[in-house]
Amino acid sequence: MKNVALAAVLSGSLVLSGCLAGDPVELPEDTIEAAATCFAAQGMVLRGDKAETDPVTYEEFIKAIKYPMIASTQIEPFSVETVLKILGGAEAKAEEIKTKDFAGAVATCDERFKSAGPIKLPENNGDAVLSCMGISSFVAGAVQSQSSEFGGEAQKVTALSKRLETEMQSDPELLAKMIGGDPTALMMGALKDAFASGDADGYVAACEARFPAK
Repeated sequence: MKNVALAAVLSGSLVLSGCLAGDPVELPEDTIEAAATCFAAQGMVLRGDKAETDPVTYEEFIKAIKYPMIASTQIEPFSVETVLKILGGAEAKAEEIKTKDFAGAVATCDERFKSAGPIKLPENNGDAVLSCMGISSFVAGAVQSQSSEFGGEAQKVTALSKRLETEMQSDPELLAKMIGGDPTALMMGALKDAFASGDADGYVAACEARFPAK
């Protein structure tokens, strides 16, 4: 996953810590624009007074990416590409709100983009494999783009992906479903619930518990 917007918004020291709050941030009605605004606002809060040269941390990425994840499930057809579209507009939104009360917008963002609830993997093992493969690939894209900063996470996600591939190859029913159907559609269908949780790291943890190293 290309991560230009993430680096641009989260790495930028767009405001000085301790500045007085400006006018309230009003979220656009459009879901993509609203999610881009929320991603920018949360990123700016998390970065605080860090320097532009300070690397983005994995924790900052996970907390800010939840808005694009949840927003993508509110738009049909569901697609991971929607997340990339949201990130692509985040830098411009950061410029729009940098003199406003962006910290105060976080509560509004949490209300607008609510998590679907506690993380629960699909009961069907094949569906769980597809869902976990999708979320691990999504996280891996971010990890690879920030490899020097997310190094520890890279090993964890890579190991999980290999276990999931083994699970898929040993599941005749899942293989038949993939061969006889549309693999992309199957993956998107399984991945939507993961994105609705808004918690990529938590979902990966649930996948690791479901498919542990042997």
